[in-house]
Formats: sequence, C-alpha cells, structure tokens
Amino acid sequence: MADADTSDMMTGGCRCGQIRYAVTTPPLFVMACHCTDCQQQTSSAFSLGMPVDKDGFSHTGDPMVMTKTADSGNESRAFRCPTCAVWTHTTTDGSPDMVIVRPSTLDDARWVEPVAQIFARSALPWAKLDVPHSYDEEFDDPSEIVETFRSSPIRARIS
Repeated sequence: MADADTSDMMTGGCRCGQIRYAVTTPPLFVMACHCTDCQQQTSSAFSLGMPVDKDGFSHTGDPMVMTKTADSGNESRAFRCPTCAVWTHTTTDGSPDMVIVRPSTLDDARWVEPVAQIFARSALPWAKLDVPHSYDEEFDDPSEIVETFRSSPIRARIS
C-alpha cells in the first residue's frame, strides 16, 4: 500500500496458500513479543505482531485454532493453516476489536519493522531489540506506540 492512510489492501497468507488474508485498514504498529509462548510457537526468539482493526481484516480458508488462557485469564487464539501449520494471525479477549496479523506472512513484508517489544523479561539475551518502546510484560496503553509508528518513516515504506 502506498500510504498507510489509504484503503489499499495488504495481503498475505500461509506457506502453502490454503489460508489467505487481506488487511484494508492501516496497521496500528508492529511489535516483537518475547513471551515464552511466542518463542515456542515460532521456534525462534520472538514473534512479530501487527495489530489491525478487526473490521479491516478478512481471510479465506479454514484455519485451525489453538486457544490458550493467559495468566490474566484472557483467551488468546492463534490461527494456523491446517496443512502447513503457518501462524497467520491471533485474536485475544483483551483486545476484542483487533486482529494481530503475523506480518512475516504478508506478501510484501520488506517494510516491517517493530517499534516496540513486550515481555522483554523473557527475551533471550542476544535477542533484545533496540526499539523506542520496551516493556518487561505487556503494555496497558498503546497510544505512545501508535504515535511512534504513525510518525516514523516506516509508514512511508508500506507498499
């Protein structure tokens, strides 16, 4: 998309193509999550998340859903392709109006750059990122992160 404020669409999907999705609203921001659940789900040091408005997200295919109850009591649902097991998006009880897209599954992810990291307390020592916002756990209010992303040059790179 040329400008994050347009209604142009970002598309993405799983590795085998069975799950496809479209995002028609601008992302709020991109973050890295170092929680141990994300480390296990990705077999890596962290996951990337890109919150978007639920009304601006649609998908095709029939993903399998893996549900987990967090320490907060909120449920988190990870949507994965039943064939290739790629994790495309997440929904949570804590943010019912959002879908957290896994931006590495975008068709064009070259612009993706996190402006925040959460659960830094669980980060592998070599994996802590030099980002404007870092939280040992979750954040209560994303407004500062949203503003950082909106005013960053990252937005101009969204294609």
